[in-house]
Amino acid sequence: MKTVPYTRTTIALDGDVTDVTEARAHLLPPASTACPVCGQNPAHNVDQPHNQQSLYYQYAFYGEYGRWPTWKDAVGHCSPDVAAAWERELRKLNAWSEPP
Repeated sequence: MKTVPYTRTTIALDGDVTDVTEARAHLLPPASTACPVCGQNPAHNVDQPHNQQSLYYQYAFYGEYGRWPTWKDAVGHCSPDVAAAWERELRKLNAWSEPP
């Protein structure tokens, strides 16, 4: 089971912060018919990118790498020609993103 870090803040009734704790939340796994990496349901073909906009993918990626995924991350496992085609089309839509 994947986990995601978050900051838990406890606030008293008078509005004072009484506790700030780093914690982790559990993510339920995707359905058996979904991509186990991005949660796309039904699962995409293995030669296609992960769904960068999937909330499961975003939070699972953040939990593992400490940053939000980009489209470059989502196409990282694809062949060079598939990755280039996706990048070209996403750039046309001004949607392409890369890690900082």
